[in-house]
Amino acid sequence: MTVDVVSARTSAEALADWDANGRLEGLARPDTDCQDFLQAIGRKPDTVEYLGCEQDDASYLQPMTAHYRVGGASAADVETYLQQTFGMPALAYLCCGWSSGAPHVWRAGAGSVAYEIGMGVESLHHPREQWAKIPSFAITVGVIRKSP
Repeated sequence: MTVDVVSARTSAEALADWDANGRLEGLARPDTDCQDFLQAIGRKPDTVEYLGCEQDDASYLQPMTAHYRVGGASAADVETYLQQTFGMPALAYLCCGWSSGAPHVWRAGAGSVAYEIGMGVESLHHPREQWAKIPSFAITVGVIRKSP
């Protein structure tokens, strides 16, 4: 067998396994591209800037994480949007910055991808009314492609 045939069979087997098991678990398809996930699902606010995506194929879970930035002046509106759209918890100031806590998992419905969504910034303790003083907040949206 040539390498291309083995690779095609392995890919077909991975897709079949995902279809049989991974889809119900909320895993992303094994052939999913690392990308702007908010744009891909049609739920990206105009004030959110996509910075790039990283994937770790060497990790057992094969995670992919898209990174975003929103200016401090728009952070409260984006936080509200993420809460209303995805159910993300409100940001709280802990230790050294504002954080939504552990990534919040959101799915559009049964059989859809589970997205891990988080928002935060490491900063001095500026009250919410002064978030415009913070240059930017980070947002992450991640998926995994293999079951733990």
